[in-house]
Parts: sequence; structure tokens; C-alpha cells
Amino acid sequence: MTTLILVLALFQTAQDLYNSAATDFEAGRWAEAATKYESVLKEDTSHIPSRFNLAVCYTKLGNTDAAIAAYRTLLDQNGTIYEARVNLAILLDQSSKRDEAGEQFEKALNLHPDDVQAELNLAMFYMRGNEIDKAYPHLIAVQTKGPSTAELYVALSEAEHARQNEAKSREYLEKAISLDSKNTNLRRQLAISYFTDKDYAKAIPPLVELVRLEPTNADYLYLLGKSYEQVKAYPLAIAALEQAIRIKSDDVEAYATLSAVFYAQENWGRAAQLLSRVIEFRPREALPHFVLATCWDHLGNAKEAIVQYNKFLELDDGSNDARSFQARQRARTLERRQKK
Repeated sequence: MTTLILVLALFQTAQDLYNSAATDFEAGRWAEAATKYESVLKEDTSHIPSRFNLAVCYTKLGNTDAAIAAYRTLLDQNGTIYEARVNLAILLDQSSKRDEAGEQFEKALNLHPDDVQAELNLAMFYMRGNEIDKAYPHLIAVQTKGPSTAELYVALSEAEHARQNEAKSREYLEKAISLDSKNTNLRRQLAISYFTDKDYAKAIPPLVELVRLEPTNADYLYLLGKSYEQVKAYPLAIAALEQAIRIKSDDVEAYATLSAVFYAQENWGRAAQLLSRVIEFRPREALPHFVLATCWDHLGNAKEAIVQYNKFLELDDGSNDARSFQARQRARTLERRQKK
């Protein structure tokens, strides 16, 4: 009878201690809770709730190694606890132990094979490691299981980009934007993707929206202006590029593109003015000198045209024989005329 009373007393003490630890745990008093869970486990090493909560406390306290050890011990006792597998995988991943982390994410998925989050966890783990081939089937599986999220579509877009399927990558980006319409970064990625692929007409709508959201972003204005220039929407290109220059007065690409717009419109004077600015920024670049020379030529300013043709020939690397020949012949013709 005495022995039974002692056992009951010890049990009551351990239970009270666990309850007290749980109170501290719920209140976020991690150090106090950890101390009490450790005491409970001294009495009963197989008490799984205490072991799990102790691992959480160690994590909250920044004691990653102790947390990992606690989760390992717990899983040795019961390997079917999904949350412990996931938490251990995350800690191992954060500790740069990728092989072990991947093993735990895989085991977690095996425990819950139909769980969307388990599949996504594994997919995103492989994406973070740039292991696209391993991530891709899991991403597709998540999409099949549903419901789809912006995070999933972004990951699928990145995967398709890595697989060099830009059309599919943009398709997923557009789906992500439809679910997260306020995400400026997604719109920027979509716009740049179209722009890089020289699909300027499709780049324009997301760029227009980006400029609306960030009207003082000179980079967005330049990309929009360049896109308008490429589709020959010249008035819109001029407006966007002039605004870009007002915001960023040393934006040489904006000056160059704006000069191309005025050149296309045969506004030689304005084109010459802008090309002169380009040359100020890039004096050793041959082509702007040639284009500026043709502007002065159209304007009838033979003296300046000769200077620029000759400067072009001085800097020319011979990569365009026709242009070099034209510059040489035109400079000679103008020089002869001036001597008469």
C-alpha cells in the first residue's frame, strides 16, 4: 500500500509539473517551460508530448542543436509523428544539413502522401537548393491536388524558366498575379520576361501597371518607353522616356532610345541634341557618332557631320563594313564640297 501511494504521488507530481510547463508554453515562457519539461522527462523519458514541446522550446530559444537532438530522440520513440518530421527537416535545412533535411521531408510526405502542404514543403525544399528536376514533379503534384496558390505558381514559373520554357513560365506568372494582384514583384518579373523575349506588345500592359503603382521609378519608365518605341507608339514612348530622364538625368539608355524615336520621326535636330548627350556619357562608343553625323548631314551642317563621321571612323572596330564605307565616302564628299 505504501509503495502504491508513493507511485501515485510521483505520478501526480509529474502531471502537475507537465501542466505547469504547458501553462508556461502557452504563455511563451520558453525557458521556464523547457526546464519543467526536462524535469518531466527525467521521471519519464518516454513522455512524447513533453519531448515534442521541449524541442519547440529549444527552437524558440535558439538552441538549434538541442532541438534537433530532441526531435531525433522523439522520432526514435515514435517515427509516425508528422509534425516532428517537418520541424526536424526545417531545422536541418536551416543548419545547412541538406541531405538529412531532404530525407526528413521525404519521410514526412510518406506519412501523409495526400497532404498538399507536405508535397509543397518537399517541392520548395528542392527549389531552394536549385534542384529543379527533383522539385518539378512535386510541384505538378501539388497543382493536381490543389488548391493552387500564388506561391505555387511562382515556384512553377521559376521551374519552367529553369527548364527554358519561357511561355509556360509566363503563364504561371500570370496565374500568380491573378491570385496576388498587389504583388509588384510578380508584375515586374512578367514584364521583364516579355521584354527580354522582345515581346514588347505584351510587356506594355504590366509595365503600364508598374508605372501606375510606382510613377517615379525611372527603370520602369525606361522599359515602358523602350517597349513603346519598339511597337512604334512614338508619342507614348516620348512621354515615358522624357519622364524617365526627368527623374534620372544620367539614364543614358533613355537618352539613346529617345534619340532613336526622334530619328525615326526624322526630327533631326532633337535627335542630334539627345545623341550629343549619349556621347557625353559614352564618348568611346562608335555608333552614336555615326548616327549623330547623319543627323548633322540631314540638317545641312557639313562641318559637324564631318567631325562626327571621322570620329566614328576613328573608333570603328570594322564590325559593319557597309557603315564604315558610308561614313568614309560621305566624309570625303562633304570635305570636297567644303573646299570648293
